[in-house]
Amino acid sequence: MKAKLINFTKNCFNRSRASKALLVFSLLFLVLFILCLSFSKQAQEQPSAVLTESNNSYKTTSTTRIEISPENYRHNLEIIKKIVGPDVNICAVMKSDAYGHGINNLIAETVECNPAYIAAIYNSEFKTIYEEIKKQKKDISLLRIAPVFPDELAESIGNNWDIEEIIGSLEEAKMISATARKLSRSQGRNITVGVHINIETGMGRMAFRNIDDIRRTLELPHLKLKGVMTHFANAYKKEPMAEKETRHQTEIFDKVVKELDLNKSIIRHVANSGATMNYPWTRKDMVRVGSITYGEDLEDLDPKNELLPVMTSYKGKVAIIENNIPPMSPISYDSMERTRKKGMSTTATVRAGYNEGFPEMAFKQNIQVLIRGTRFPVIGKTSMNMFVVDITDQDKNNPVQLYDEVVLIGKQGEQEIFLEEFASKCNRNITQLIILLGNVTHKTTVSGYSK
Repeated sequence: MKAKLINFTKNCFNRSRASKALLVFSLLFLVLFILCLSFSKQAQEQPSAVLTESNNSYKTTSTTRIEISPENYRHNLEIIKKIVGPDVNICAVMKSDAYGHGINNLIAETVECNPAYIAAIYNSEFKTIYEEIKKQKKDISLLRIAPVFPDELAESIGNNWDIEEIIGSLEEAKMISATARKLSRSQGRNITVGVHINIETGMGRMAFRNIDDIRRTLELPHLKLKGVMTHFANAYKKEPMAEKETRHQTEIFDKVVKELDLNKSIIRHVANSGATMNYPWTRKDMVRVGSITYGEDLEDLDPKNELLPVMTSYKGKVAIIENNIPPMSPISYDSMERTRKKGMSTTATVRAGYNEGFPEMAFKQNIQVLIRGTRFPVIGKTSMNMFVVDITDQDKNNPVQLYDEVVLIGKQGEQEIFLEEFASKCNRNITQLIILLGNVTHKTTVSGYSK
């Protein structure tokens, strides 16, 4: 190719002045072509800057992350199995992307524990769960614990995911039956959808209030009854009024089930995490456990202190250190807080903000963080991607350095900021907090952590 271009250039010299413009263009093209060949050769000879197993020199890690322990999740499932005993099945609830922990991080351990059911809501969740069940060749049923939409149902049937649906009204039952009938005709096969009847007992959300509607539902084609259920509104509390209300809901459920005169093979399940731990008489054939499997909102649910947090830490990094800041200097937006009145201050800016789930008014909530095993207070209003820490009182023999790890939740040295402490200061319960963090913060898996 090079020779052709050179010959072409020589011929241009023998032509008239009108060809000189073409000559200049040809020379430029030749130079560019040779440069491209040179760069191409270098690219082939040089190792790629993209991260590989043998070259992690250019790896970029997230500056803010939550750490998830699959080992702790497996541990919690096994403990719950022992608590409920061999006669009670487990339904592992993994909705909301495994309560913010990430289904992809935990699904292998879930399937290995072989619960009778795995529950979720979105088809994207079920796709991941289904694939892992097939990979491990396990016999685990799937349950959608929210009303299904027609397009979701069509997709799940089309992919043969065999998701069992919860039905809480006659209208919903008719939709599921009609969708299955339509797809049966178009696909040339008889499609039957497994269903669970949800009985209203006091939750007031998505359940049958009329037993005649239940009977009419059971007569519809393309539906197969798999279970009956209800959901408790107060079972997380362990106090006389909560127990009374939970017993009342259970009595309503038992009465309706008796009137329906169902086959004994139909699964009866009413207990959520709170009822499973607080009220053993609610366990029946199966329990639906979510928050306790992640070590969340335990309060008095774990008297033996056996369950472990699956989200073990929430961390950031020091991005900038400012020294010799004059007294009463404003910090961050709106100048809502200033440095101390006497003496110079030193601050560390952490690259994490409310975009990563850190509270905007953390300084007003007396939230502290750990750097080099020492607690330091947040100062000033949190911005979108940064907050400031007052490190004036740092150990002069062990000063804070750029890029030091900052622990927002978790252990560092001899100190620990507990999940419950952080959630309380944020005015959130633990489940709400972790789902928030899981939705906005990078997740990474780590080995187990014990109390």
